[in-house]
Amino acid sequence: MPPDSATGEAAALRQTGASPLRPGDPGRIGPYVPLALLGSGGMGRVYLARPAQDSPDLVTVKVIRPEYADDPNFRRRFEREASVHAQVHTPQTPRLCGTGFQEELLWMATEYLPGLDLADAVREGGALEPAGVWRLVAELGRALAGLAAAGIVHRDLKPSNVLLCVRGAYVIDFGLSKAVDASALTGTGNRVGTPAYMSPEHLRTGRCDTASDVFSLAGTLVYAATGRAPFGDGTGVDVMHRVAFEEPDPELIGEISAADAALGSLLSACLAKEPERRPTPQDLIDAAEAHTGTSIWPEPLGGRVLARQRAYEVLRRPASPGAGPQTEAAGASAVAPPRHLPAEGGRTWERKKTRLAVAAGVVLCVVAAAGFLLAHQEAPATASSPPSPEAGATNGVGTMPGDAPLSPVPGASDRTSVSGKSADGAANADAAPSGPEVSGSADAGRPTAPAAVATAPSTAADPAASPSSTPTERAAPPWISDCTYYSGNGRTRQGDSGNRVLQVQCMLVKRGYSVGSTGVDGDFGPGTETAVQSFQSDKGLDADGIVGHATWTALRSTE
Repeated sequence: MPPDSATGEAAALRQTGASPLRPGDPGRIGPYVPLALLGSGGMGRVYLARPAQDSPDLVTVKVIRPEYADDPNFRRRFEREASVHAQVHTPQTPRLCGTGFQEELLWMATEYLPGLDLADAVREGGALEPAGVWRLVAELGRALAGLAAAGIVHRDLKPSNVLLCVRGAYVIDFGLSKAVDASALTGTGNRVGTPAYMSPEHLRTGRCDTASDVFSLAGTLVYAATGRAPFGDGTGVDVMHRVAFEEPDPELIGEISAADAALGSLLSACLAKEPERRPTPQDLIDAAEAHTGTSIWPEPLGGRVLARQRAYEVLRRPASPGAGPQTEAAGASAVAPPRHLPAEGGRTWERKKTRLAVAAGVVLCVVAAAGFLLAHQEAPATASSPPSPEAGATNGVGTMPGDAPLSPVPGASDRTSVSGKSADGAANADAAPSGPEVSGSADAGRPTAPAAVATAPSTAADPAASPSSTPTERAAPPWISDCTYYSGNGRTRQGDSGNRVLQVQCMLVKRGYSVGSTGVDGDFGPGTETAVQSFQSDKGLDADGIVGHATWTALRSTE
């Protein structure tokens, strides 16, 4: 892999939020090669992976813990659930790509969806406005309707199992919870789920159906609207008691109702203790029809989601430099879900790639010959004229042999497609966090196309032009290229922690300021506050030590 490609892929992997692979991680999972670790939990580990065959698609592969995988009863239930998963046909859930049990690895691969989970989105960017919550009502209602039609009960619907992407909201991590709950491994009387979002009947009796999922969805939506769970957070007995026997926090419901009375009434109905009194998924869809009107996530959420999408586009391209025809095919099928590739399919793809490469070579030779003849025939008349688009001038989107334009953002118009190619292959992946404000469209925050591409024809047309007169792309400073933890403008001050603080500390350190002996640790302490004050003073800002909009803008300035 060329150095620039490796650098671009590494930057894109960081932007996805994934962690580097560790020595104990598998090098191969069925037909997939892991790229990074997306997360881990009680069930096992989740990897971002690419098919071992020469395909550009990405998948999410969940590897089950050995104590579950070794149980034959669990494996049988796992296989049944996977077969049901394959029958789900709703845009709001990831598609199943394959499952397997090989060399003690029990795994399930699904379509990789580039986005942020709702828990992280609210924690970092704050609660959503009513319009955003109504969008969740509609899209997650459709997800539950699709699961119910396939006979699937999620059983663990919560903010971290809702994924926000450029194309919308998705329900993830379903299909396994039913198998686990039915397995003897869970023990008598145990319940699978997160107490703060479980339904009363699930906690009391273990009963769990679509109505139970609706209750959990309502709790998730209350969190989206307020940043807090309706019965409190945690896993203790007190939370379980409130869920099972008490009403949701009246302060939270009142806050929602004050902002949108219809939304507050709907969520209250979904949180009814009696399952039969709750709305159905179709009721949720119908109720949301009159209130949804936006397809763009608000800022800073929109910028963060867009950054994940761009990182996905970078990673989705084949790594080999000679795979031009394949790259174009990948760009044309950005919305298509990943598919399981058997060995015969891989050989078919290899033959197709060879034919495409030969065809592309023939076309390039014909074009080059025609250009040579035209240039010699028209040289006397055009030697002093600037090139026009009709004369074959290269546009801002790379069209030279070997260029790999990024495929358009799914669901976006032609105007908002992500295209172009940066010097290090990572510009699109890091575009969203590099500016002070990033809108929800693909145009916002996008780096300007390299001037060298646009002016190359005119340089060639002028024999007297020296190589040094050709404009070159200016490399992004390290506080922009190396600091990709957070892309918003949220107010950040002493006592805060998390990705916002990591972003502040990283940018300060890269600019030459000391944040104290603890370094870039994600905790906003006195050392960070002093560094912020010094930076603000140097930039002529109010040196209050609080990172507000003006300070974010100054930090992200290229000067």
